[in-house]
Amino acid sequence: MNKPFIHLRCLSSYSLSESTLKINKLVNLAKQNNMPALAIVDNNNMFGVFEFAQECMNNNIQPIIGTSINLLDIKTKNKTSQISFLVKNEIGYKNLIHLSSLSYLNDNSEVGIQLKDLQGHLEGLFCFLGGEFNPLLILHEENKEVEDLINQLKNLFHNNLLIELQRLGNSEIDKFENNLIQISNQFNIPLIGSNNVKFGERDEFSAHDALLCIAQKTTINTGDRKTSNNQLSFKNTEEMYEIFKDIPDILENNYKVAISCSYYPKEVPPKLPKFKNDLNLSESELLIKISEKGLQSKLDEYKIINQKIYKERLNYEIQIINNMGFAGYFLIVADFVNWAKTNLIPVGPGRGSGAGSVVAWSMGITDLDPIQYSLLFERFLNPERISMPDFDIDFCQIRRDEVIEYVNNKYGSESVAHIITFGTLASRAAVRDIGRVLEVPYGEIDSFAKLIPFNPSKPLSLAESIKSEKSLRDIIDRDERISNVIDISLKLEGVHRHASTHAAGVVIGDTNLSNVIPLYKDPNTETNVTQFSMKYVEKAGLIKFDFLGLTTLSIINECVDLIKKEIPKFALKEIPLNDNKTFLQLSRGNAVGVFQLESNGMSSVLKQLQPDKFEEIIAVVALFRPGPMDNIPSFCNRKHGREEIDYIHPLLENVLKETYGIIVYQEQVMEIAQVLSNYSLGEADLLRRAMGKKIQKEMDDQKSRFIDGALKNNINENEASKIFDLVDKFAGYGFNKSHAAGYALIAYQTAFLKANFPHEFMTATLNFSIDRTDKIISLKQELEKINISLLKPDINYSNENFSIEKNKDNVKSIRFGLSAIKGVGAKSIKSVITARDKEVKYNSVINFLKRVKNDVVNKRQLEKLIQSGAFDSVEKNRSKLFFNVSKFVNLFGSNSLNLDQNLLFEDEEISFDDKNLFQQDVTQWNSAEKLKNELEVIGFYFSDHPLKHYPSKFFSIQNINSFDQIEINENNKKIRLCGSVLDIKERSNKDGRKYAFVTVSEINSQYELSIFSENLNKFRPLLKEGNLLIFDVDVVFNNNEQRYIIKSIKSLDIEFNNSQKKVDIFIPSENLLNYKDELFSSKKMNNCKIAIFLNINNKLVNLDLNGSFSLKSFKQLDILKNSKKLDYNIDIT
Repeated sequence: MNKPFIHLRCLSSYSLSESTLKINKLVNLAKQNNMPALAIVDNNNMFGVFEFAQECMNNNIQPIIGTSINLLDIKTKNKTSQISFLVKNEIGYKNLIHLSSLSYLNDNSEVGIQLKDLQGHLEGLFCFLGGEFNPLLILHEENKEVEDLINQLKNLFHNNLLIELQRLGNSEIDKFENNLIQISNQFNIPLIGSNNVKFGERDEFSAHDALLCIAQKTTINTGDRKTSNNQLSFKNTEEMYEIFKDIPDILENNYKVAISCSYYPKEVPPKLPKFKNDLNLSESELLIKISEKGLQSKLDEYKIINQKIYKERLNYEIQIINNMGFAGYFLIVADFVNWAKTNLIPVGPGRGSGAGSVVAWSMGITDLDPIQYSLLFERFLNPERISMPDFDIDFCQIRRDEVIEYVNNKYGSESVAHIITFGTLASRAAVRDIGRVLEVPYGEIDSFAKLIPFNPSKPLSLAESIKSEKSLRDIIDRDERISNVIDISLKLEGVHRHASTHAAGVVIGDTNLSNVIPLYKDPNTETNVTQFSMKYVEKAGLIKFDFLGLTTLSIINECVDLIKKEIPKFALKEIPLNDNKTFLQLSRGNAVGVFQLESNGMSSVLKQLQPDKFEEIIAVVALFRPGPMDNIPSFCNRKHGREEIDYIHPLLENVLKETYGIIVYQEQVMEIAQVLSNYSLGEADLLRRAMGKKIQKEMDDQKSRFIDGALKNNINENEASKIFDLVDKFAGYGFNKSHAAGYALIAYQTAFLKANFPHEFMTATLNFSIDRTDKIISLKQELEKINISLLKPDINYSNENFSIEKNKDNVKSIRFGLSAIKGVGAKSIKSVITARDKEVKYNSVINFLKRVKNDVVNKRQLEKLIQSGAFDSVEKNRSKLFFNVSKFVNLFGSNSLNLDQNLLFEDEEISFDDKNLFQQDVTQWNSAEKLKNELEVIGFYFSDHPLKHYPSKFFSIQNINSFDQIEINENNKKIRLCGSVLDIKERSNKDGRKYAFVTVSEINSQYELSIFSENLNKFRPLLKEGNLLIFDVDVVFNNNEQRYIIKSIKSLDIEFNNSQKKVDIFIPSENLLNYKDELFSSKKMNNCKIAIFLNINNKLVNLDLNGSFSLKSFKQLDILKNSKKLDYNIDIT
C-alpha cells in the first residue's frame, strides 16, 4: 500500500438534506487521513465547489471538482438516473458549469440533462457511472439493453468514461457489480471505486439518518422511509484498500484520475460588462461628459456660487475613477438609477459611502451634495486601497423588480442573475426537528428549545448555549431523551437546509454567466440565480449590484401622491431642510412612523437634543448605536451649554464644530489626520481602517506616522501621542457619515411629511402595514395622540386600503381599509369597491349581495366583514347578519343551492326581514360579544371599550390609574394599570433571554409595557390578546425616558367577580318600567346585591329582588345616571 486512497465521490451538505458534511469538515477529514486529493460530487449542483477549492488549497489538498446530474433519458416512475463528472482542466470546468446550469435552465419540468445536451461539452471531463442511480443499473432492472447507452457514452467520452463500484451493503448495487466488471472488461472502461461519502465518523450514522427523516418529514420509527447506510462514512486508506483488495486496479485508477484532475476555480479580478453608448465614446470619455454636464446642471439648479471647488473635486474624482478602471461601474449604476427616476420609481438619496462622491451626485446616482455636508470621496474609493466601489441603491419596495427587469433586458437575461443564499439548520431549529424525529412530545421539546439563547446579531452555537445556561445542562443531565436530541443536534447544527434567493443581490456579467459560474433556477420565482453565494460570486470575478427595496420610499411616494390631489405642484425635493414645524415635532419625541427615529430610545434622545438643524439629524442617526450611544448625553449637554465644548486641539475646531467637539464620524477621523499630521485623505482612510481592525503592527506604524506629521505642525510628541490614542478610542465607534446623511435625509423627509401633512402621511403608513395588525395597533395609538379620527370599516365608505375622508365641514379623517380586516381577501374587496363605485352606495345587505361578485359571498369573508361592523350602515343587528350567513351563501354564493333562481332577478325586492327566507328572532350581541368580535378581526375596539362596563369606583378602590392621568415622580415609581391586551411582541436579549412588549388598551389611551424573562414565564397564561388584566408596574427612568416594567398581573374579571358589591339604585317607577330590560338580567351575579329604591307618594320604597336578577351592564347604569334617568351608589369591598 504505497499510494493513499483518493475519495472520488464525496457529498457535502450542499447536497441539501443528503449529507451532514460541511465543507471545512470534509476537507479536514482528508487532511487527518493524509489524503493528498479529494473530490466533491454533490447531487445536481455545484453550490459548494468554489468554497471547497479554497478550503482544500488552504490545507494543501488538491481539490477535484465534480457533480452528479440527472440523466432524463433514462428513468422510471420512482427513480431518475444520474451521470457523474470530474473536471480535468479549465475547458472541462467550463463545460461542467454549462451542463450544471443547463440542468436547471432547460425547458424540461425536471432538473437534469439529456444525452444530446452533452454534444460539444465533453472535453476536459471524466464521466463515470455508478451507485444507486447508475443508468446501467436502472436499464438492467427494467430488463432493457445497456449496450446502446455504453456505446453512446464511449463514443462521446472515449478514454474519459469510467465505471464506479461501490461496496456499501446495498443489495441492488451488489447484485449488479459483476455486470459492471464484465462491462468494464468488454468495453475496456476503467474501474474506479468510491464509498459515496455522506457523513464523517461512523458514530455520525444516526445523525445522518435523522437528517433524512427531517427531509422526508418522518420520524425515526416510520416504516416506509428512506434510511441511511452505516457504511457511508469517510473511510481511511486502509479501510478502502481492504474493501477493494480483490481489484487492485481500482486503487490505482483512483489515483491516476486524481492526478489527471489538475484544475480548480481560483479567485480572479472583477470584470465589468461594457457599457455601450451611441456617441462612440470610451467609457472614460462618457463618464467625463455625463458627470460634467450633470454637475453644471446641479450648480445651476441650487444656485451654487463657489463653483470652482465643485469642479476641482469632480476632476479629481474622475481622474481616480478612470485610472482605477471603474468608469463602467459608475455608468452602469447611473443608467439604471436614472431609468428608475425617469419612470417615476422612487430611489433613495444615497446609502453607504457612495454618497461621498461628487461624480455620483452629478450623475444622479445620489441626491446629497457631498461638499455641503463634508462627505469624503476617499471613504468610498481610495486610490491607495484598491477595491471595487460598491453602490447600494434603495428603490421603492413595490417597484424594485421593474428596475431589475430593465437591467435584465438591457444586458440580456443570460448575463444577469440573482444571488443564491442558503438556509442552515440553526440550534433551535435543529433541536425542534430532531425532537420531532425522535418522537419527543412537541410541548416538551418546544419548551426546551425556547430556553436556548437566541440573539440574531450575535448567535451562540448550541454547544456555547449549553455551556452558558445551567438550566439547559440540568435538563440534559436528567432527561435521556433530551440528551439524545442534543447529541444529534450538535452534529447537524449548521448543515445546509435549503437554497433561496438573496433579497437584493444581482450580478451582471460581461458574457453569458454560465461561461463563468453555474446557474440555478429558483423553483419559487422561476428567476435565474447563481449557484455560488455572494462571497464566492465575487471571488469568481463577477460584480454584485445591490437593488434594495425600502418600504419607506414606497410610503413617501404614496404620501406625495395623496398630497398632490390637493397641491398638484408639491415636490418632495423642494421641501426646506429647516422647517420649524418638523423640528418642533421631533423635539417632542413625536417620531412614530419616522424613518430611523421612531424607537422609544430614539424618541427620548430627540427630546434631550431638541434638534433644530438637519446636521443634528445626521448626528443622531450616527450616534444611536451601541458604543457611540454613550456620547449622546455629552452631545446634548454641549449643544445646550450645560457642558464645555472641547475640540481636542485648536486646529480641529473646524473639523469638530458641527458635532460639538465629539468625534462622531469616520470622516472626522480622516480629517483629523489630514489637519494635524498632513495625511492625504487616501492615507487617512488607511488609518481609519487600521484603527477599526486594531492590528497592533499596523497601529504602531500609523502612530509613528501620525506623530511625525504632527511634529511638522508644531505639536509636540507627547501631545500628538495623546491625541492619537484619543482618536483611536473614538474611531472604533465612528460611523460612516455618508450613510448617516443619506438616511438622515429620508428621516427628515418622513418627519416633514408627518408634521405638515399628517393625514396623508399616516394613511400611507397604514397602507404599508395593512397585513400587520400589530403595526396598525401602534399607528392607531399615534393617531389618537395627534388627534386624527380613525373611522370604522364600512362597505359604503371604506376602500380597499386606508383612505382620507372629509366630512361636511371639510374636516379630514382616516377611514379603515377593508383589506386590513383579518381573513378578508384583497381580490374580493376590490369587487366590493368596484360594484359600489359603478352605481350608488349599498342600501341593504340584499342589495350588497346581489351586486358583488359571487366569490365575495363566502362564509368566511361575510362573517369577518360582519364582525368588524362593516355592514352597520345598512343593518345594525350584527348577530342577525352573522346568524344568516349560511342563507346568504346558499342564495347568492357561487355554489348557490337555491333552486328558485328567479328570486334573484325579479323586480320585487328580496327583504332581509322576510321570515320565510331569513331567521328573524336573533338576539343582538351584547357589548362584550360585539367587542370580542371586533378585536378578533380588527385587532382593537371601535364601537366601545370593555373597561366601560365596570364601575369606575372599582378602579379607584383598587388604586388603578388611567395611563394618561398618572403623575410620575421620584416618590411615585410604582403604579397600577388596567386594560385589554392588544398585542404581545416577544424578543430575546443578547443572552437569548426572553422579554416582551405588551400593548394595552384602556378607554382613552393605548400604551406599551415591558415584561422580562422570569415574569414573562410566570404570567404567560394570562398574557393573551383580548384578556382584561390588572398590571402592577414599576416605572424606570433612563436618560429622561420612562419605561414601564410589569411586576405582577391579575385577571380583571377574577378580581372584580371576587369583590363584594352592593348597588343601591334610585329610580322613578316609570323609568324602571321603561329601562328594566336594558338594566337587568335574570342571570344571577355572584357577590353582588342589588337594591332598588322607588319614590312612591314621597316615600322611598325598597323593591326586594330576592337575588333573582343581576345587572346587565354598569355602563348602561352610568348612561342612565348621566341622562338623569336614575341615580345609584355602589359599595365595593
